[in-house]
Amino acid sequence: MELNLQRSGPWIGAGGLFVMLWLVVSTVLYAPWWGIALHLVVLAAFIPLLRRWSREDPPRAALVPVLAFGAWVAINAVGIFALHWP
Repeated sequence: MELNLQRSGPWIGAGGLFVMLWLVVSTVLYAPWWGIALHLVVLAAFIPLLRRWSREDPPRAALVPVLAFGAWVAINAVGIFALHWP
């Protein structure tokens, strides 16, 4: 069985963004309300990227959750180390 990212790439990307939504919601354990709002805005910014890459280059759409995870880690790092989230 062969992985066909031409067909499954956009679905992998969409599923990955739903996993990222779960991670964003779980940051309510330590982040203030505005930190969660910031996470949601940044996550929402990846939706147009997923839509564009799904049309132009479907295999690349599977990388969108990886980029979103990197943004999540960066926001958390800044929040914890610079803004002193508990």
